[in-house]
Amino acid sequence: MPDLLSKKYRDQLVTWIGRPCHFQLVYKISRDGCSAPTFHQKCDGQGATVTVLYNTNNTEYGGYLSQSWNSNCAYINDPNAFLFRLQYNGSSNPLKFPVTGTGNAGYGHSNYGPTFGGGHDIYTFSGTVSPSGKAFSLNGGLINLGHSYNLNGQNVNTIANNSLQVTDLVVYKVIDGPGQTVPDLDKPWREHDGWTNETMQALKESLLDYKPMTETNVTAANILLIGQIGAGKSSFFNSVNSIFRGKITSKACSGSFEHSVTTMFNPLVPFTPDTLGYIKDPNLKDKIHCVAFVIDGSTVDVMSDKVQKRMKDLQVRMNHRGLPQVVFLTKLDKICPDVNDDVKNTFTSTAVCDAVEKVAEIMGLPRAHVLPVKNYESETKLKTTVDILLMQALQRCLDFADDYMDEQLDKMAAEGKNVQSKD
Repeated sequence: MPDLLSKKYRDQLVTWIGRPCHFQLVYKISRDGCSAPTFHQKCDGQGATVTVLYNTNNTEYGGYLSQSWNSNCAYINDPNAFLFRLQYNGSSNPLKFPVTGTGNAGYGHSNYGPTFGGGHDIYTFSGTVSPSGKAFSLNGGLINLGHSYNLNGQNVNTIANNSLQVTDLVVYKVIDGPGQTVPDLDKPWREHDGWTNETMQALKESLLDYKPMTETNVTAANILLIGQIGAGKSSFFNSVNSIFRGKITSKACSGSFEHSVTTMFNPLVPFTPDTLGYIKDPNLKDKIHCVAFVIDGSTVDVMSDKVQKRMKDLQVRMNHRGLPQVVFLTKLDKICPDVNDDVKNTFTSTAVCDAVEKVAEIMGLPRAHVLPVKNYESETKLKTTVDILLMQALQRCLDFADDYMDEQLDKMAAEGKNVQSKD
């Protein structure tokens, strides 16, 4: 499961805690369910913990207790406790809020999730809360935020947007001593050619010079993009087009509407001989040469069985035709805050690596076929690092397309079929 807490914020929390330590994930509502009994089963008696809420405003806040959670229906005395804000509306802005009412630092109740302060300052949820789409509407409250903690001039709006609408809630066990895996964070989990302008220019020239590796009239590789609404199909097209236009463009409409804004082709409508553009006996140049599934990396953990089944049904047809398949894993910035800060962290991010492995497992594809990409969405200028990721993914598709076309030519020759030569 992808870890949401960036190294920058881990380091900040360690500084606030005031001793060398590292964090072990023990509870995550998107993985374990938003349930008070489950929270206590996993977190009671664990010693010091950090609780982080990720709300739908892209704000990260929470609290630290040096004492264990319990189910005793009583307050937890902790002079070392504090609340915090790490990020506000997508911008890094860490602040620490020390405890003032030490006798009411936390509250352990068998039917409550993590609860801080008397009254309470942060009361996350009670009972069981089911997800609604990609979010959880927690049923707790923030009305007494500041009762047992010094907010230093901040308030419920500037700390938490006055919102318990969260994409996740995570509890980490605090373990004394530096983590053993920290030195490996800079080691790439996938080799790549670097993030230099030279790498970018070499990729761009290679793509501009591309010609199918066949001796036929095939002049271009046909790549089919398939994905859920809002996964980033149109954004990928626009992003690649932007690279070769030298500026941010929006030739294909893109957005996050209830219905897809890419409406020229409806995959839910059967393709029949009466469909415009239908070719009864397609030549190799008319066929699809590679299929790219576009998947939103931030929704991998909550992908429905229905969506997975649709993709597997499509794969059965593709496999029957021998079509190569890849995955464009989009929205890396939502998978990992480190990647949001700098795309160069893509191949050292454990969160992105975990998402790649998860998608590869779901799709039944080799991990090397899952290609992380960052589309241009909010940017107004091109970035070398973003260009490199996009072009590497496109180059991989073309390599697979060439392999498919060569296989088709060999098959046609073996069957004694006429292979059209180039004009």
